[in-house]
Amino acid sequence: MLDLSARTATLPFMENTDAVRLEAVHKIYGRGGGSVEALAGVTIGFPKGTMTAVMGPSGSGKTTFLHCAAGLDRPTSGSVTLDGREITGMREKALTRLRRERVGFVFQGFNLLPALTVLQNITLPLRLGGHRADDALVASVIERVGLAGRVGHRPAELSGGQQQRVAIARALVTRPAVIFADEPTGALDTRTALEVLGLLREVVRTGGQTIVMVTHDPVAASHADQVVFLADGTLVDRLDRPEADTVAKRMTNLGAWGRS
Repeated sequence: MLDLSARTATLPFMENTDAVRLEAVHKIYGRGGGSVEALAGVTIGFPKGTMTAVMGPSGSGKTTFLHCAAGLDRPTSGSVTLDGREITGMREKALTRLRRERVGFVFQGFNLLPALTVLQNITLPLRLGGHRADDALVASVIERVGLAGRVGHRPAELSGGQQQRVAIARALVTRPAVIFADEPTGALDTRTALEVLGLLREVVRTGGQTIVMVTHDPVAASHADQVVFLADGTLVDRLDRPEADTVAKRMTNLGAWGRS
């Protein structure tokens, strides 16, 4: 097994410009003989203005990793720094505020409210945070995701790709430091998925956001700057400037690496 934590001084994605950083993060569910270690001492950082794909077989710890990194779950031990703030011991109210203002989320299931229009769904995080929407910013975000002609529509009137664009716009409207994406193309056809991935890359290029994306799809992963691989709750490998075929081959052998 490749020990990534032992090479922190030489890895370019471990610099102090990280938008998100995990240090020796363990996450254990349950107690005693029935406990399960979902994360086994993960240390990694994600630099500002980059896109990283996180991959691994079922049960490898990807979802737990994402939840701990985003402050949706608390590690059993270790620390998580998000947008320059240590969040591990942060009180829930302050953590909720930080997530609302500095973190965006994009999920496979879109998570749009069916009774709200596109515009209302996009600006929902601002209203929940008690902030008045900046009309110019909202209009700019809507234009960026290609929904200028759809602001009065409701989710049921949109295609799957358009709904995911709404979800991305909703994630962008608070000017987040980090966007966490959990299988963002999993419910989309191939052509629409490529359009959404292109949009995410554009977000990184023009907006300077950091994207951490969990995916099972080598093609989706190939749009990232780097791919990191999890097996049995441990980081076991990494690829820079990944190509889909190379990612697929690594995934094929990942189970063997995780058992080594």
